[in-house]
Amino acid sequence: MTVLRYFITSKAKRTVLKLFLADIDSTFYTREVARLTGEPLNAVRRELGYMEKAGLLRSHMLGNLKYFEVVRDFPFLAEWRKIILRTPEEPVAATGQHTHTVNKLKVRDKSLEEAIVPGTRVIMERQSAPAGTADAALATLGQAPARSVAGITQHLAEQFKDISSITLVLIHGEAAISTEIPRDGVDLLVVGDVSEGDLLQLLGGVEDETGVKINLRRMTRSDFDYRNVRGDPFVRRIWSEKKLVVKARH
Repeated sequence: MTVLRYFITSKAKRTVLKLFLADIDSTFYTREVARLTGEPLNAVRRELGYMEKAGLLRSHMLGNLKYFEVVRDFPFLAEWRKIILRTPEEPVAATGQHTHTVNKLKVRDKSLEEAIVPGTRVIMERQSAPAGTADAALATLGQAPARSVAGITQHLAEQFKDISSITLVLIHGEAAISTEIPRDGVDLLVVGDVSEGDLLQLLGGVEDETGVKINLRRMTRSDFDYRNVRGDPFVRRIWSEKKLVVKARH
């Protein structure tokens, strides 16, 4: 967002805007926004407050969490999205630390997991699954499948079948109506209470072995149930469109 910094001088405001405008059907709570954007929590609270006062966002409480969402009839919303989402990214500063560039795995986590905001490039350390945990099965990968939707579906089903903390896994979007892997990869919804490190270990391994991008959207069971009852646009779209069931025990 090189040009935008001259018009919107707050980096926190730019990154928070991009998060919400990139996915206007979703809701985010404050600490989640801080994790997704990498911005300081206090700065995120300030910018969310400003955007709510301006009428771009509205909020509601769920338990002790305050969720924010885009007001869909906000004036010039479509124009704002074009400006924010089409502006080139700001360069990522080098840290001098040994890291892995995760440029294929896009994570949308609806709890407190690290995530890769759509359209950004995040540098992060790979985490290895801790031995002896209930989700240790995630660290074990089978043979690389053929580069087809059927092959990746079967491969993912093998990886998830013995993980009791994951109750629903669906392939949706273009891959669900194709036989070959779409150029943009496979859109995957994972519902369950599984540790961040184990899930990243599994899907990172699948990507490394197969060369198939996994565009992940993750929700906890309680969040998925809440969104389902509330009629969340994303969940409603999942139910109405064709999808491939990788695992269903929800």
